[in-house]
Amino acid sequence: MSTFAGLGLFNSGPHRFALKALGALWVPPLALDPLQSRVEVFAVNLELQIKQTGRLTALTEADLWSQVEAIRARVNARTLGTLVDNAGQTWAGMTLLTFRPGEQVDRGRLFSLAYTADYVRRES
Repeated sequence: MSTFAGLGLFNSGPHRFALKALGALWVPPLALDPLQSRVEVFAVNLELQIKQTGRLTALTEADLWSQVEAIRARVNARTLGTLVDNAGQTWAGMTLLTFRPGEQVDRGRLFSLAYTADYVRRES
């Protein structure tokens, strides 16, 4: 089970976490520009970004959309909190930045909806 800001928003279905790029901001040379031959590295660290993918599940379609609404409220509030993944790894000071639901609700024994969510924390 995972939590964000103490809430299990995504625990109705399976989900996984992945770290996005870490390090410094850099600009590669343009491939078609013979005058620009070097890589520019800026003294700015990238923000810590975590991508979560999974499926929300519910017994009814109304319950599924209630879960989506609860997540939407957290995204719009720009809530700052601790993210805890399924293995117990924690990241403090994270914000749930985006939530992208899939294109359709799947119906079977349960109603389900695929999604992608992005968390971010500014590095200093």
